[in-house]
Amino acid sequence: MDSIKSFSDFSLFEWQTKLGTQGIFHLPYSFSHFDPNYQFFPLPNLFFHLTNNFAYSTFPNLYSICVSPMYLMFGTKGIQITQFFLLLASVWLLYNVTKNEVLALFLLFGSSIFLYVFLIHDTIFVFFLEMVTIYFTAKKNVSLSALFSVVLIWMRPELVFVFCFLPFLFPNSIPWKQYFLLCGVLLVFVSFINFGFYATFLPIRLMKNRNSIGNWEVTVYLFRLLMEQIPLFLLFLFFLIWEWIQKKKNVLSLLVAIATILVCIVSPNTGGHGTPRYLYGFLPIYLIAIHIQYPNLKMPKKLVYILITFVMLYSTYQINSQLKILTKISKYQTNTLSAMESIKPKTIVFDNSDMSFIALPLLTKDKNIFLLREDVSQSGFANFLDKTQIQEFVFVEIPPSPFPLPNSLRIQNCIKNCEYRKVDSRPLPNTNLPISYSHYLRSFD
Repeated sequence: MDSIKSFSDFSLFEWQTKLGTQGIFHLPYSFSHFDPNYQFFPLPNLFFHLTNNFAYSTFPNLYSICVSPMYLMFGTKGIQITQFFLLLASVWLLYNVTKNEVLALFLLFGSSIFLYVFLIHDTIFVFFLEMVTIYFTAKKNVSLSALFSVVLIWMRPELVFVFCFLPFLFPNSIPWKQYFLLCGVLLVFVSFINFGFYATFLPIRLMKNRNSIGNWEVTVYLFRLLMEQIPLFLLFLFFLIWEWIQKKKNVLSLLVAIATILVCIVSPNTGGHGTPRYLYGFLPIYLIAIHIQYPNLKMPKKLVYILITFVMLYSTYQINSQLKILTKISKYQTNTLSAMESIKPKTIVFDNSDMSFIALPLLTKDKNIFLLREDVSQSGFANFLDKTQIQEFVFVEIPPSPFPLPNSLRIQNCIKNCEYRKVDSRPLPNTNLPISYSHYLRSFD
């Protein structure tokens, strides 16, 4: 579906993938010599980590490396095709674990995860690796199970809540003491590798988000998305409540439900896509827990068909609604990108990270993109422009601007031609949004 163009963190993933096709695994910044602290780097601090004067994305490069060949050959369609088959492979792996085609169908249609087939994002890639981990666990391969568990927890720390249930779902599959010992050794090994690359023992995503945990607005929003977009969770709750009514107290299912809510509580943000993507990792856990509790469950075929049809139609409706929203957002952002591309000055400055994300593709079209931050003074920005010998720039903003620029920017410790003056200001055309841009020129007295 080419109607959805990359924006927000999708743009970052696409940028990483393009760089991956060139064998580049950091985020290049042409002005790092003049701006060693990356104060004007076009991404917000949450999305990159600075090590040895190189910026690395907080999203691990594994996804970008794996999909870059298909992207190089077929563009975004290549990634969509890859993700479609990865999702089907995930369903096939669950079937091989449970030997239950009904549960496999529920995995495919029981949530809005299918939406990510159309998006440049690592959600389905991580989900596939999770299913590979579960498959190796069920097939009693302790080494590969531990290896994939550690890699995935490093990529997505929230999956620790998922993998802690593996010993209870597969109690006799592998020697669990050996599994946890091997995971511990691998975690130490990966931590030292991580320190070598990024100068921190913690996963970058965990380190960047550790101060954002515990927002109740995020919790309530994610719980609403959970109820709306994962009907499989409602089915799981139905079985859980039924068990307790029948006085068959299933502690494992109760703990899985509590862990799901706990992830909603500790999530640092909503994920930004209007989906419960942090919770998709629980999908196979719900189904395997039901399978274990009711291994010989024989439901009337008509009821099974009705349930599958209802879940499929409901999920299709949800996915279609989300696609319409994303397509609408994408259209606005594509128009905005096209308008910014037509701006004649080479340097574009933003005070809003949503706008700088939109502009990332312009980096490959000989444009300079800078993002203003709260902790940088206006004179500091003017001095930076002076050092880089930038004589003119355009400031793009959506009012009210969080960091507005005055009509004149003064360069400190300057003897001649010491300010940048606003010479023009007008709306950005053809965007259907209240975006304005101001043209600044360095004065020559």
